[in-house]
Amino acid sequence: MNRTVKTLLQLGLASVLLVPALPAISQDKATAPLLSVKQIMNAIITPMTSTIWGAYQLQTDAEWQAVENAALTVMAAGNLLMAGGASADEQAQAREADWQTYNAQMIAAARQVLAAVASKDEDALSAAGNDALYPPCESCHQQYQSH
Repeated sequence: MNRTVKTLLQLGLASVLLVPALPAISQDKATAPLLSVKQIMNAIITPMTSTIWGAYQLQTDAEWQAVENAALTVMAAGNLLMAGGASADEQAQAREADWQTYNAQMIAAARQVLAAVASKDEDALSAAGNDALYPPCESCHQQYQSH
């Protein structure tokens, strides 16, 4: 796992652990997205899906763990994307049925990756990445990504 991803995961865990210690803030501020969709894609989803799609001939527990971590991170990023990004336009876009469908399919595919990792089944991992994860990613990019 590269240093950036490890740091992001550590920060995410630290933020979860610190939330109870924060002073009470309004619900709107607490749930408002902090990152743009592009930031979520570039910093989180793209590196993690690259890990999943690039996983083959896995030999060590650490290699399998990296793929598991990638799938978990994709699920967490998908959870972020349910609200859209930091702008009002991105939040409105996230309420669209297609956006929600692609996002749900991405999360479901990440769950398939987790199942493949649990059984250390590279064929299932390949199918999850290519047949389940790639299609909603590509479809979403075709529909929503600015050119």
